[in-house]
Amino acid sequence: MTCNIYAAGQAALAPEVGMRVSRQQAAANRERVLNAASALFRVNGLTGVSIDDIMKAAGLTHGGFYGHFDSKEALTEEACARGARDSITAVEPEQAPTHNGSDTGSPLRRVLDDYVSAAHRDNPQSRCTVAALASDASRASVELQHVFASGITGMARALGSVSHTPANDGAADPDYFLLAGMVGAIVLSRAVREADPALSDRILTETRHRLAACGPGNASSA
Repeated sequence: MTCNIYAAGQAALAPEVGMRVSRQQAAANRERVLNAASALFRVNGLTGVSIDDIMKAAGLTHGGFYGHFDSKEALTEEACARGARDSITAVEPEQAPTHNGSDTGSPLRRVLDDYVSAAHRDNPQSRCTVAALASDASRASVELQHVFASGITGMARALGSVSHTPANDGAADPDYFLLAGMVGAIVLSRAVREADPALSDRILTETRHRLAACGPGNASSA
């Protein structure tokens, strides 16, 4: 998968050796580094990716890294912060795709069908940072854990808006139970995907059904 990311970076941007770049190009290069790092971290973990890996995937040279970031740790924190924000957006009901062009499912069911899915399980490079890197965060710095705490809280708040009846002030309580079930299903299904595909699929299917049944009105569509 690293090779695919690298090939895409090389095709889109020539090496910057010996070239002076404009501020606009420098900003674009920095964005490429962030995007490459985010994808590689989600696939290989925070400690399984080197600066060389990241810069190759971005289609840039190793020497250009420190023109964009002070350290790998600084890049890691920024990439994870962006990923956490994207994870919050991903569980907002208006972002969940409808299936077969139909919008007949409840907001909760649409979120579950999108998140607790084989597509999510099989494509960590483009999906939830929290699910992909939660175990890494447990061994990371306190500063990085703060980033994940913010992402987890934001995701739980977004889920609470579809799993609970709002209070009089229009706000709903964060739903950490729902979030833990969704993230846990992805983590467990990935852990056995190659050794026992049937078990991996069963984890996803049963979790979707049981969590849907916990939603508003005890949804019977599960």
